Amino acid sequence: MSTADLHVIEYTALSDAELASFKTKDGKVHLFNNFVCPFGHRALWAAAEVNVPFEIINIDLGDMPASYVADFNRYHTVPFLLDNGYAVYESAIVAQFLDAKYNNGVIHNRDFPEHAALAQLAQAKFEAGPFYALLRNKDPAKKAELEANLRDSLSEIETIYRDHAADFRSKGPYLLGDKFSSAELNIVTFLFRFKHILKHYRDFDILEGVPLLSAALEASSQRPAFKKTTKEPEYYIQGYAKFANA
Repeated sequence: MSTADLHVIEYTALSDAELASFKTKDGKVHLFNNFVCPFGHRALWAAAEVNVPFEIINIDLGDMPASYVADFNRYHTVPFLLDNGYAVYESAIVAQFLDAKYNNGVIHNRDFPEHAALAQLAQAKFEAGPFYALLRNKDPAKKAELEANLRDSLSEIETIYRDHAADFRSKGPYLLGDKFSSAELNIVTFLFRFKHILKHYRDFDILEGVPLLSAALEASSQRPAFKKTTKEPEYYIQGYAKFANA
């Protein structure tokens, strides 16, 4: 896995004039992002999947530039997209926008509403909070409860893959069988990171008891676009040290 082929520019290396030009109708795709962030990875992965030429403007989340908030994204978040000067906020929305504009909405099943509804269900029921709650916890008395909360959360997604998507289970590892969808796009970036992060910091295996999610993660991680936009596990382990040790 390597992000070496991606065009990355540090936000702080750009002049005011260069930054201002991104807001014009320049015919370009500028993705303001951070490699550590699983939300940001959703948009980055989507951009690679739809094969649109884009550049990454790297934002330091630990020292976010004031001008980024003032001039670009008042929500203090990544990802943030400027597509020919048009602003798009929030990871799932950015991913869907890129898929709709450059890929005919294939990943989000624009032409198959039943499939889209199923993928949206998995996305809607997926919770990022339990991952962070367990990672941040320093109280041994709360450990079992937080582990159970995360297990329950992942078990719900496993149930959607197993029961709601039962018709697809013999066809492949993704929610929709052999068809990669927005379900994986919005879930797998978290599974990949926290598989390594929680094992390292909390000796917790997030994939225990969820074989279908494990299979979806494995299949997704072999996709060329995923490999192109993903760092090695140690990068994420170090990137999340502040959450684990705070």
